Amino acid sequence: MSRIFSAFSALPNAVPVVPPTGFPTDARKLRQWVDTLPRANAEATLKLVHQALACLHGLAWRGAVRAEALDILRPLAYDVMAPLSVKLRNAALPLAPNLVAATKVVEAMHMLLAHGYRQAVAELCAPDGKVPMLKGALVTNVLHRACSHFALALAQAWRSYRAPPAQAWQSLHRSYAFAQLLRLDTKVVDDNLSARSSSTRQIYLQSLLMALANPYAFAQAEQEALWHLALDYGIRLPVAGERPEGVSLALGADADRAFADDDVSVREWIDVSPLLADLQAAVAGASGETVYLSRQGSLPLDRRLAERWLQSLAASVTRNSLRLPGGHVLDTVLGMSSVHSYLNGGRNFSEFLQHLHQQQTTMAGNTSASFPGNDVTHARMLPARVLDQSQSGYRVSWPAEAQARVRIGELVALALHAESLQSRTWLLGTVRWLRYEDSDEVSAGIELLGLRAWPIALTPESGKAGKAQPLRAIEFVAGPGGNPRHGIIVAATAHVVLDGATVHRLDDDPSWLLHAQHHVIAANGPLRLVGEIGEYAVLSHEALVNDNSSEELSA
Repeated sequence: MSRIFSAFSALPNAVPVVPPTGFPTDARKLRQWVDTLPRANAEATLKLVHQALACLHGLAWRGAVRAEALDILRPLAYDVMAPLSVKLRNAALPLAPNLVAATKVVEAMHMLLAHGYRQAVAELCAPDGKVPMLKGALVTNVLHRACSHFALALAQAWRSYRAPPAQAWQSLHRSYAFAQLLRLDTKVVDDNLSARSSSTRQIYLQSLLMALANPYAFAQAEQEALWHLALDYGIRLPVAGERPEGVSLALGADADRAFADDDVSVREWIDVSPLLADLQAAVAGASGETVYLSRQGSLPLDRRLAERWLQSLAASVTRNSLRLPGGHVLDTVLGMSSVHSYLNGGRNFSEFLQHLHQQQTTMAGNTSASFPGNDVTHARMLPARVLDQSQSGYRVSWPAEAQARVRIGELVALALHAESLQSRTWLLGTVRWLRYEDSDEVSAGIELLGLRAWPIALTPESGKAGKAQPLRAIEFVAGPGGNPRHGIIVAATAHVVLDGATVHRLDDDPSWLLHAQHHVIAANGPLRLVGEIGEYAVLSHEALVNDNSSEELSA
């Protein structure tokens, strides 16, 4: 018996489950039991199907009989999971308790189907791990279904921004390794329920390519788009005998995570650089909001999604690089209005504008200014525990009692908990990815935008209704290598033109004079849009050619 087959056959210990009432001990009577299910009562049918799948591992239905029983229950499982999937699609985060329970049920159903098919293959190929005579097609199909449902369990966890089910990754690794050992990994299988033809290798690479992009950094609809693209694109990427330069997929992990901890166990490498080159070319040649990947013919892809996919894949090179341990606590403030308020001493935006006006700041070319009313900011400062950190940001966790309302792309201000409110230095970041833990804690990856940040007001040149009102914005200076090194972030809106907007700052902020003024003088040009983060626009001063260059100021 080979080591790979031994690992594949070693199913996780399952808790014995009592079969549902009336469930047959004779597999030949299973269809009759299915016909008696109370289909009109969706909740009752769901419980019965879940219980039936959970009890199968303990029944003496071996090999082909077990596979046939699963094939009978599988369409029914899809039917009862469909309403739950509809409820979970685009549900507000964090998920309500009933939706958390729903996503756990969907994950569990996929895992039960996957382990059931895996057990059937192990029984078919026992005792020496070889395909029985005339059973090649059956083993191929059953092994494909096992990998499919392990992958779908992962996808469901990602779309709910939760950690993958226990044993999902390790089981997928071992199932693919056994398929590769039998040389069945490239056999294409038609699956009527998924309405797609694919191979076990395609499913495996699809899951790894999604994990490489970090699906927690994308919205549900974006994840679904990437999921379909990854299935078709992963199989086209070249195989390398040695680790290629840049971004690559490592095949051969055996732990319960996507990728191996070291290169020793890696069986082969997949070079992802062609995908990066394709994305770069598509984004560079974009003339509108839709781009096209050359390897996918006419399949469209949203330009912003293509840009973020490219950024996330490129960041994967350093995502697993050296990270410093955490353990300390940071104070955090979430959202533009709250961050702006904390940066200017607790004032709301109306009070901030009044203070600017008192300093004889000219607002949009007028000596008189009107200030927005009813601008009440309910800013909260939440403690977050640092799990680890790198040069580019932090991985943090908010406790359940903090009830952090956070979303991907949201602004975050961070400061050391030990600093006093009066003297603390706020860092500015954005939420790159998000995950809800079983403990009700919220984990997130925070990418640093600026090492210094200041509250400002931004007056666009014009709006759709004529004169534009001042907008709440934050100015920041990044560390060495930051892009942009100096910038302004503001809520993106289709009602105003942000290019060329006028900046209004507090004159009594010595830290701005020390850290930011020379960047503005050196750039000496108008503001231009340079990027987008979530629902925010990033602006930076355009550098104009000037014979009297002030390069010494930017040192």
